[in-house]
Amino acid sequence: MTLYDFIFSNQRRYRLRRHVVFWTTWCFYFAFTYLVPTYWVPAYNFSGPLPQIKQYGVLVSCLRILMNCTLMTLAHMALVYGIIYFFIPRYLKYKSKFLITVALIAFILFVSCINYLEFLLIFSISTRLGYFSSMPTMSFIVPLWLRQIIFNYPTVIGFAFAIKLLKRWYLKQQETEQLTREKINAELQLLRSQVHPHFLFNTLNNIYSFILNGSARAPEIIEKLSSLLNYILNECNSALVPLEKELALIQNYLALERIRYGESLSMSLHIQGNASGKMITPLLLIPFIENSFKHGTSRMLTHPWVKLDINIENETLEFKISNNKPPANNEAPNKKGIGLCNVKKRLQLLYPGQHSLSIAENEMSYEVSMNIVLHKMHVIPGDRHLKEKTGYELV
Repeated sequence: MTLYDFIFSNQRRYRLRRHVVFWTTWCFYFAFTYLVPTYWVPAYNFSGPLPQIKQYGVLVSCLRILMNCTLMTLAHMALVYGIIYFFIPRYLKYKSKFLITVALIAFILFVSCINYLEFLLIFSISTRLGYFSSMPTMSFIVPLWLRQIIFNYPTVIGFAFAIKLLKRWYLKQQETEQLTREKINAELQLLRSQVHPHFLFNTLNNIYSFILNGSARAPEIIEKLSSLLNYILNECNSALVPLEKELALIQNYLALERIRYGESLSMSLHIQGNASGKMITPLLLIPFIENSFKHGTSRMLTHPWVKLDINIENETLEFKISNNKPPANNEAPNKKGIGLCNVKKRLQLLYPGQHSLSIAENEMSYEVSMNIVLHKMHVIPGDRHLKEKTGYELV
């Protein structure tokens, strides 16, 4: 049995244990704060001399007090269960509060009468057993009974109700967090399902243009396309992939674009730092590169250029890509692909507070700068199931 099961499980055995622990704790608390002063402290006197207590020993007296507390706790149990499980749900459910309030007052009075009879029974038995020289008077019993109603009834109801509210609040928080996680996962699945065909569609368009132009480098093009497809279909289903594979994807994509544009394209790629042992969200960088070619290079009439710099320093990846800007009359107004919008949403969902993104534009060029905090990884030799699924453990 775990502590979480004991506190939050709805199974009958755990609920029974919780209630037993609560009422046992209350019984001891009630004994030491109420009945012990009543029987053992001579100064405890409301209306007259305290009856003489015969000395039967500490152990016997403690057992007797606990027995009395157990009897009186039964009335407290009826009061708490009646209010929490019967009156409060109906008070919140029904619009008419008057009848519920009258019934609640009548119920409290009924429990108080039962409690008063318990007082009489306890003092009667104690007198017969010789703990009191004579039966205490009503002027002694009634103040004790009223004191219990005024102080102990609100205390036990407050304790029980506070525990109930804290438990419900915690479970509600857990449910809210679970729903939030499920919503984020659903959004990520949707974004991922959009990114895959979008990237594949653009790549196939490039291949199609190579074939139409009768390129002699068809085998190389098909090989790189095969590598791209293998990565997209087999690697990108994981939440994170090794950074080295994501960089290899970028290099293959740029190689295809270089073949497509030939000598007319000025392309610069610089990758610095150690990518080993680091992981990143798949297809997070490629949309920026696609946009550079789709909305920049492909629209340039002369001298297109693309410059890409990737710097890996400690656990941070710095990504910067820039390209020349086509003339305004060649740019389709207000036309944006889904890739850039998706990558922004994915950054917000997957790297909250761990990324920065800026997109700058001037008369001559576009520039995108992004910094993200990378995850570390190491191989798990012992966990076969997790290793078969990802091959890595995130730290």
